Amino acid sequence: MRITKETGIPYRKVAERVNASMAKGEGFLESVRTLALESGLNPEDFHLDPLEIVKEIRKILVQDYSQTLMISAVLGQLVESHDKERYPPPAFFIFLEILAEIDDAPRKIGSEPPPNVDEATTRIIELTTTLVSLICEWGETGIIGVSKECAPSLYDLARTVFRKTKLLQSGMWTCVSCGKIVNVSETRSLLCPACNSEIVNGSPQIFDDKARDRTGYGQLN
Repeated sequence: MRITKETGIPYRKVAERVNASMAKGEGFLESVRTLALESGLNPEDFHLDPLEIVKEIRKILVQDYSQTLMISAVLGQLVESHDKERYPPPAFFIFLEILAEIDDAPRKIGSEPPPNVDEATTRIIELTTTLVSLICEWGETGIIGVSKECAPSLYDLARTVFRKTKLLQSGMWTCVSCGKIVNVSETRSLLCPACNSEIVNGSPQIFDDKARDRTGYGQLN
């Protein structure tokens, strides 16, 4: 984040300050600009366009199919993590929705891992966490609806993220493979028992199960 680069304030501290402001009802951009002003920066220099963020996410996901597969695997591990660096489920829902819309990604899978997969994964995390902060309305309990400033073309995306987040908070989960709603305690690797069984007993494992260690992600709950 630019504030971190120009002030030296650790990213985690910036994220905590912004999240605290959002919990009080401030919008994401408003919270960032308030922090920028307090840090001696010009708040008007900070502009975020949700539509451009979506374009950037799509651009990364269609660059390399092998890379997209690896990003998906890493994010799946991170969203299931129980430590402080867990990938926020609302941001993961955005990732899944945008990924589902992409049908023009090259299907060639290389024999070697893409050289920039870590950088691309980190960038996807930054973009999706920022996007969910912009298009959803936040309160003390997390997402409470669709942002009043949400672009009309992203309204359905925001509404889907809100609905899935509420479903998860109630202890339910939508299988990322078949779409069946199941109890979250029954899931395995984001899949319902049936889909997980098919993969384990049928398709070979493509990725290593070891999660990648990462730090510095904004905690959006």
